[in-house]
Amino acid sequence: MTIPNALQHLTRDGWLLFATRFIRLFAYGALSVVLVFYLVGLGLSESETGLLLTATLIGDTVVSLYLTTRADRIGRRRMLIVGAALMTAAGLTFASTTSLWLLMVAGTIGVISPSGHEVGPFLSIEQAALSHVVSDRTRTEVFAWYALTGSLATAFGALAGGTVTRTLEQTAIHL
Repeated sequence: MTIPNALQHLTRDGWLLFATRFIRLFAYGALSVVLVFYLVGLGLSESETGLLLTATLIGDTVVSLYLTTRADRIGRRRMLIVGAALMTAAGLTFASTTSLWLLMVAGTIGVISPSGHEVGPFLSIEQAALSHVVSDRTRTEVFAWYALTGSLATAFGALAGGTVTRTLEQTAIHL
């Protein structure tokens, strides 16, 4: 399989933007399948789970607005790193506590996606950065591949999350 012509001249930074998008959206896709099961498994009620997911979406909007409006002044790379650090901290918190109020804080300021769709500051900052590392002639094709990469990653992530969930359910039934 050959690399499409528009991607052959992509810089290291361009490939890094593609890779981080794939990894992030794979995780978002998987998370969209397992997050509610996980939260209910922690003992949260339906209303607490709904409240947490709502806070997460509202928090993502506020954090995204804050980071994206400062990205050109402070630096796109720095803002992407801040977003990734917030996402990592939220993930670690979700994995290590059952406390609703800690989950609410992590979900509100962490950049996670309970819906499986692109949230947070990443898309707008990455698109601005990507437009600077590709030529005018290849920009449209590169963005098409960038969008396809995200869609495929989300689908593969949802498939992986669903497969793991189904496997764990079947294993639990047979125990």
